[in-house]
Amino acid sequence: MVHDDLPFESVKVLDLSQGVAGPYCGMHFARNGADVIKLEPPGTGCWSRQLGKVTGDHTAHSVVVHRGKRSLGVDLKAPDGLEIAKKLAAESNVIIQNYRVGKLAKFDLDYDSVAKINPKVIYVAVTGFGQKGPRRDQPATDSVMQAYTGMMSINRDINGLPQRINMLAIDFSTGLYAFQAAAAALYGQVMKGKGKLIETSLLESAMVFQEAAIIESYLQGGDAEPIGMPIGSFKTKDGFMSINARRNSQFKSFCTVIGREEWIDDPRFVGPRQRIANRDFLLSKIRPIIETKTSDEWNQLMSEADILNAKVQTHIDLFEDIQVQAVNAIRWVENDTLGRIPMATVPGQPIPETDDRFTHSPHLGEHNDEVLTELGYGIPKIEELKARGVVGTFADEH
Repeated sequence: MVHDDLPFESVKVLDLSQGVAGPYCGMHFARNGADVIKLEPPGTGCWSRQLGKVTGDHTAHSVVVHRGKRSLGVDLKAPDGLEIAKKLAAESNVIIQNYRVGKLAKFDLDYDSVAKINPKVIYVAVTGFGQKGPRRDQPATDSVMQAYTGMMSINRDINGLPQRINMLAIDFSTGLYAFQAAAAALYGQVMKGKGKLIETSLLESAMVFQEAAIIESYLQGGDAEPIGMPIGSFKTKDGFMSINARRNSQFKSFCTVIGREEWIDDPRFVGPRQRIANRDFLLSKIRPIIETKTSDEWNQLMSEADILNAKVQTHIDLFEDIQVQAVNAIRWVENDTLGRIPMATVPGQPIPETDDRFTHSPHLGEHNDEVLTELGYGIPKIEELKARGVVGTFADEH
């Protein structure tokens, strides 16, 4: 498939990062047309390849974060391997890494070292806790950061137990924030001829991601206050619904739909503040009513009355959802490792299609010969590097 007029077609990106946040940043460059070289260690590769259920050298996460890239399996601890990385760094417009603070300085792949030979480089350094402070050397994962930054404190179960969102929300949002900063800097590189060091972290990204909630916590003294009532999750006859009828007009319609018109003029429920003050009583009356019909029945009734609502669906439900299909939010593609998989359409990027290079996620070291040849290495030298383990592919240890 041919893609014309992609914004980053002539851009070269060296992705030294591992996991999710850094690689996800690199993926957005790749899907916008950049030539992204994913440099990863031979044998195991980027640790996204071991994150979750593993098939061959891929997982769901590695397929997502490496789409559209070219993989080069190189051992940076070997002098010849480091030389390869430095050659790529010298000609890259953008470099992405998420090593611990100071580690790449030992390899002369830190920003100061690279900028001496490539002064216009956009250098993205992602860490867990940031470049400074008492925790700068500590490792951090999405689960650690959801706890540390208060995200779990505002996501509690019915018993008040803090809950982790069961996806890598902070990792993926960090990748997005890093990409937008790097993309903006790349524009500055073109217009002003200057490079830039972009340092960010899971900690800082989590702050931005939750900014409104953090301000709200401050204004409310740490106490969670409902944004209105009735609003929340409700058990139905066959599942659950999310219902939001907090505005006066919606509440009146809601009362009519559930057969409680007498509540419309009830002093306890006449306005938003009154409904919040009497929320326990109000919810105790609403919940048994909602359990009398199915989610689909309530969805139809409330949608017709212009009340905000949604059936609580699983990811599996989405595959047959007609609205998801209508906007091509998910497309089915054939992956040469995982088989037929659902792939989301990233806003502003090409729709996923089978056998499209922007949909393909490379195997570890899939492009070794191709990339090394472009760097000027001859076949005998490439074979020598392979024989010594400097350059390699996936090694299945099972």
